[in-house]
Amino acid sequence: MVSAIVLLNVDRDQINAVAEKLADMKGISEVYSVAGEYDLAAVIRVKDNDDLAEIVTNRMLKVGGIQK
Repeated sequence: MVSAIVLLNVDRDQINAVAEKLADMKGISEVYSVAGEYDLAAVIRVKDNDDLAEIVTNRMLKVGGIQK
C-alpha cells in the first residue's frame, strides 16, 4: 500500500467543486480544506507507485481549477 498527501493550490472560486471531484476519484480517500500556502490536501491510498502516478499525473491534472 502506498499513501501520499498531495497539496494543491486551487482557484478560489473552485475550491468546493474541486474538492468534490477529487473526493469522488478512486484512490483518493480524503480531501481536506487547509489554511496557509495551500488550499486543499488530498490523501491518496493506492496499491503501488504506478497507481499513484496515474492518479496524480493523469486524473488530477484534468480537474479544472487546480493551479498547481
